[in-house]
Amino acid sequence: MKFSRDIFAGATMAMSSLAAFSATAFMWQLAGMDFAASFTVSVLLSLAGTLWLAHGGYDLVLTPSLTVTGYLVFIAAVSHGLGWQTVLGSCALASLLGLALWHFAGSALRRGWPQIFSRGIQLALAVFIISLGLKLGRIVITSPWQVTMLGDAADPLMFWSMAGIVLTVALIAAGWRSALFAGMAVTGLVTFGEGFWVIPAAPFFLPEGLDKVLGQLDFAAASSQDTVFFWITVLSLTVMLSVIHGSTLQAFCREKETAEGVKKLFALGVLGALCGSSPLVASPASEAKVEAENSRRAVLAAGVVFALAIFCEPVIAAIADFPAMVVPVLVGSGFWLLLETVKSCPLSQAEADRRAEILSVCVMVLLLPLTGNFATALGSAVIGYALFMTMAGKARQVTKIVWLISGIFALYYSYGSMF
Repeated sequence: MKFSRDIFAGATMAMSSLAAFSATAFMWQLAGMDFAASFTVSVLLSLAGTLWLAHGGYDLVLTPSLTVTGYLVFIAAVSHGLGWQTVLGSCALASLLGLALWHFAGSALRRGWPQIFSRGIQLALAVFIISLGLKLGRIVITSPWQVTMLGDAADPLMFWSMAGIVLTVALIAAGWRSALFAGMAVTGLVTFGEGFWVIPAAPFFLPEGLDKVLGQLDFAAASSQDTVFFWITVLSLTVMLSVIHGSTLQAFCREKETAEGVKKLFALGVLGALCGSSPLVASPASEAKVEAENSRRAVLAAGVVFALAIFCEPVIAAIADFPAMVVPVLVGSGFWLLLETVKSCPLSQAEADRRAEILSVCVMVLLLPLTGNFATALGSAVIGYALFMTMAGKARQVTKIVWLISGIFALYYSYGSMF
């Protein structure tokens, strides 16, 4: 029974993460990269990275980041005309800078980091995952007169996503350890039976095109203006990846050393750029490991699914076209993380300190789901914390690390608005 529970948890993590491979490959195709090569490289790298981190005790499922890939493709490549080879060069340099930063200053960053931010990041990430699932299932949609609005219940995707969420959350409330897998499996089977997604006539896909992306990165920009934007992209990406890696590791691997895990992820970022892949991040579905008795075994099971996925891109694309089975896992994972976080959320005894901490966490929890940008959410919260403490007459209690990070984020926002 325990073994099957681990297999279910691993399958849940992997199946909920597969859509990222097709989505990122499609985005890179818009920048000129070969789709088949991008898909194959990202799956292979995610499989290798997942197993490597599991060997080091970090039980996570790694996938390419949709947020980072969207930034690289639509801002750097499409809007500013950088070739995908040059964009990969910026990824390699950003990963090297991040690796050096966390190697030489990782302990200082940890000592100077206010404790409340670790819990605040987990709360923000939980709300973000829930919001991501609701948007993916079209349960909440954009509105011309307010931030969001409820989707149309006549939409099959919205209806079955909501049904899957209700089932999953009810099972979580009942204490089912395999609630996420059950919600995903039932929703997938019902929607398949109803014909909302079908297995393609040619479901298998032979890996190809690796020679088109391996070692193709470039560090030279076409003009002086492009060179300036290239380095701004490198610095922005360093900040963005540092935030994403640090926050997700704090949320999903609380018992492990954050700095060591971040360095491993940056090292994988360098390797990914050389191979032709977006930087890897921890998949939000990694929280599904709470359903497993042995999280290491669950990650190995997820690795088996990734290995099979290398040959099944048409099936993955079919599931991504009607992602109702993924929505319950994302929303359920967010609720699991929320439940784990609120059990113990330390606050300072002093009223002024506690007020600054709560306001900073609220900024982060609000901005992350609204913007989908870890750097924006955390940067605003850190700057806000320094400002709130200063206004309360507690500026001397703000650590040097907080002031330094606030300055970095202020520059990040300034240059981002200029370019």
